[in-house]
Amino acid sequence: MARDGFPLALLPTARLVALLPLAALADPCVSRHDLEALRTTPIEEIEGWPLAASAGYRVEQIDIVRQPIFNTRDPAENNPLFRLANLWHVDTRERAIRTLLLFAEGGAATAARIAESERALRGKGFLYDARIIANQICGDRVELVAVTRDVWSLLPELGVTRTGGEYEYELGFSEINIAGSGASLDIDVFDNLDREGVSIGYANANVGGSRVGLRLRFADTDDGEGVSASIGQPFYAFDARRAWNVSVRDSASRRGLYDGGRQISSFGVEGRFAQVSMGWSKGLVNGFANRIRVGATVDEQRFEPIHGSLAALEDRAFSYPFLAFERIEDEFSTMRNLDRVQTTEDVFLGRRIQALLGYSPGGDGYYVGSASFRDGLRREGNEILLYGVQASGYWNGRTRRAENVVAQAWLRYRRPQTPRLGLHVDAEATIAQESTVDQQVLIGGDSGLRGYPNRFQAGTRRFRVSVEERFYSNLYLLRVLRVAGAAFLDIGRAWRAGARRDNDVLANVGVGLRFESTRTNRDLVYHLDVAVPLVDGPGVGGVEVTLTSKRSL
Repeated sequence: MARDGFPLALLPTARLVALLPLAALADPCVSRHDLEALRTTPIEEIEGWPLAASAGYRVEQIDIVRQPIFNTRDPAENNPLFRLANLWHVDTRERAIRTLLLFAEGGAATAARIAESERALRGKGFLYDARIIANQICGDRVELVAVTRDVWSLLPELGVTRTGGEYEYELGFSEINIAGSGASLDIDVFDNLDREGVSIGYANANVGGSRVGLRLRFADTDDGEGVSASIGQPFYAFDARRAWNVSVRDSASRRGLYDGGRQISSFGVEGRFAQVSMGWSKGLVNGFANRIRVGATVDEQRFEPIHGSLAALEDRAFSYPFLAFERIEDEFSTMRNLDRVQTTEDVFLGRRIQALLGYSPGGDGYYVGSASFRDGLRREGNEILLYGVQASGYWNGRTRRAENVVAQAWLRYRRPQTPRLGLHVDAEATIAQESTVDQQVLIGGDSGLRGYPNRFQAGTRRFRVSVEERFYSNLYLLRVLRVAGAAFLDIGRAWRAGARRDNDVLANVGVGLRFESTRTNRDLVYHLDVAVPLVDGPGVGGVEVTLTSKRSL
């Protein structure tokens, strides 16, 4: 081999060594990354050899690189506390990571299937981020590396939430990655807007390294008990061909009826629910997966008299077979600074259609139905529009009337203005038709009007629009918390169709801070908001301070 007319062997040794990395980068048959170096490379900067979108590959080898919570080779993260956190934390097991991959050594893979596997890894709350890269490509043979970064998974649950001038408390602990297996366990003592009590839950989405998931929960509260369990295999990938599920739920509780932010009455309800279903699909065809499910449902609710009222609620008992259909598009975009702070986000932009129809022959003979549609658009500059509609309800075969029909339309609009600033608009409208007394449509501090008491207005119609200007800062507190700010306007109203006395349209303005931990549960963003109501009303204060945790900004 020669360079500029000279034999390579005659070049000085130092220059030869300097040229080797360039030669490696020019040849995809040479590994692009050293595996040990990947443990300390910032995960956002890891790139592999590009894969052809339309090509198929044979997977020769899959390496798993698990990054610790803190990169102690970075001077900013090399301190005794962070080193101790790495030492005490059990990294996610290789088996748990391999279980989520949609390909195996010796099998076939495409760029789309690799991207879907990467999203599946990032969708787990116990992983901060994930990359699956082609480290070597020789013809149609590829060697892949899955790089993941863990978060601290054992956390005390000491939380205070304040919305609408009311506090909610939570005390306990949660382990979202038991011994690195991906399973979770939580025990909570809570006091929220509806009840206080104790809750214990366990979940494992991949029992024994399979695709079968198990969820169990028990709650003992001041107004009753609740037990729920489910086991099944979902459509875990776009190309999955089979699904099944069995779920049961038994509960007893008291529910409230509200007006003006106050509970004006209450009633007891005992509920029993059981469902079994099977699903089939031909997998991903031309960018869409069509899925059919058949099953049977038992749904019973027995009501006590409404306290302080002559109104009564009739017991409901539905037992019905059902047929369900879903059509979902494989269309995602990977972004940053949208609903999170400096974190990789997988935004679903595809079309999704769902419908279910069942018939319960007992009593009056009821048809049970639900349907939904959603879609998304992305323009240049990462401008995003997501929108959808959904509806559910019953049709009484004897009276030929609809009952408890609820329809909702929603819209989410995101427009980045600079790398640090973004305009965000969330809007929704809800209509309830032929509702029974217990089915209230409520709006207040706990449903998006941050300057007002919880459940401040009730009715059969509702709309809400929230406009936020967000600022994504570079602050990285203690190398743990990312910080963002927001200025917002909320407008909304709930009212009864045809009522003589209409509720006022409510509005508030405010500012807030958002804190996202990069080292603990990826599913939580903490919100601190200060809101000022612009429309007065009974019980409305001058300033409302809300402290909540949500899945997004």
